[in-house]
Amino acid sequence: MRSFPISLIIAGLASIALSACAPSPFDFEPPESSPLLRELPRYSAPANPDHSRQAAEAVSTSGDLTLRSALAAALLSNPALRAAAWEPRLAEANRLQAGLSPNPEIGLELENFAGTGALGGTDALETTLVLSQLIELGGKKDRRIEVADSAWTVSALDYEAERLDVVTETAARFVRVLKLQQQVQFAERARALAEESRRVIDRRVQAGDVSPIDEIKARLESESARIASDRLKRELDAARRDLSGMWDETIPAFGTALGSLDEVMDVPSLDELTNRIESHPEVQRWVAETERRRSAVELERAQAVPDVNAGLGIRYVNEIDDAALVGGVSVPLPLFDRNQGGILAARLRAAQALDEGRASQRELATRLVREHSRLTAAFHEAQSIDSALLPAARDAYDATRRAYDEGKLPYLDVLDAQRTLFDTEAQRLEALAEYHSALVQVEGLISAPMSTLRQSAPDASEHLGDTP
Repeated sequence: MRSFPISLIIAGLASIALSACAPSPFDFEPPESSPLLRELPRYSAPANPDHSRQAAEAVSTSGDLTLRSALAAALLSNPALRAAAWEPRLAEANRLQAGLSPNPEIGLELENFAGTGALGGTDALETTLVLSQLIELGGKKDRRIEVADSAWTVSALDYEAERLDVVTETAARFVRVLKLQQQVQFAERARALAEESRRVIDRRVQAGDVSPIDEIKARLESESARIASDRLKRELDAARRDLSGMWDETIPAFGTALGSLDEVMDVPSLDELTNRIESHPEVQRWVAETERRRSAVELERAQAVPDVNAGLGIRYVNEIDDAALVGGVSVPLPLFDRNQGGILAARLRAAQALDEGRASQRELATRLVREHSRLTAAFHEAQSIDSALLPAARDAYDATRRAYDEGKLPYLDVLDAQRTLFDTEAQRLEALAEYHSALVQVEGLISAPMSTLRQSAPDASEHLGDTP
């Protein structure tokens, strides 16, 4: 067999194929965080899945707990959020795959052997070695990359929306813990006051100054206060567990949640808040998804362009001990399948994305209307209680207690005045907790602290969301 440049042919074709399929390096940067998340840590799944079991960065939650520490711990250790963090990594892998070209193919073909007569044995054997490469036309590779890039943006914004949901839910649970902590304090104060009143009544009954019926009423009030205090302590324990569960902690390590529900601020107009909806990651996500589906339309159109399969090889004819180059090109004829269905489906999905995006934005706006209404109602209720109800209840209790001490009123009137005062304080706490609960939801919907909307008032940043 005479020598022929088969190695040169293979090397040349292989170099062409390898240069076509070599991926470009890429490094995606996450989208800019919303103002509500900007100063908080961000968990990213490891690029190497073999490192997924390594110890995660954590925030200490032992001792007294601030809102910022709770949010940081949840953003780094929340199980659902950590699971969602893999989606951008998956999109990166898909982007890598989208940039690869088809592999070249090598084939060996044997002809004219083990036949009859002159074709018996291997005397007439013809051996053909061919290296072929599918050449993509129509810009398919570029279109795939565009789709993959847009898909990564969508997944990154989905993750930002998940982070925002975790922040909102953690803050809401933190507010509930603050509320129950204060309710327990109120209940303990009411219990202590009821115990003190019971002891006073006991002495006065023994002295014959009041009826024994007053002693029975005082004991009932004391027992009711104890039962209410125990119930609230159990609710507080459950709320603390709910909060620590946001960072995958079964038994809470923190002691007291630090924060105040007393700080309130004027509520901006609904129109001013509605304008901020467009910055929500969910809205931005549908903008990116619409772009991804438009890119998918272009990819489907590119798929309609036939690809060329080119091959080049060498054939050796055993009978004459000679070799020659062989080559070929094949192109599908787009007579029937021009990817009509794929193009139409992609166009329909692109049109659907516009309506889905509008529906998503409308849902956020509807939620904002509902939470703004809650916020406004709670704000005015808290203001009214502070300015009118609570001072009046305190004055009524003080006057009733003085009158009872002077023997002018029965103890039942004291209990009624005391209960009215406690109910008013509880009503104020409920209004403040409702205010901050709604505030958390509103800030989550506008993706920013509401204090940033206020241009005046030196204490504008002093609210629950700015707890250090």
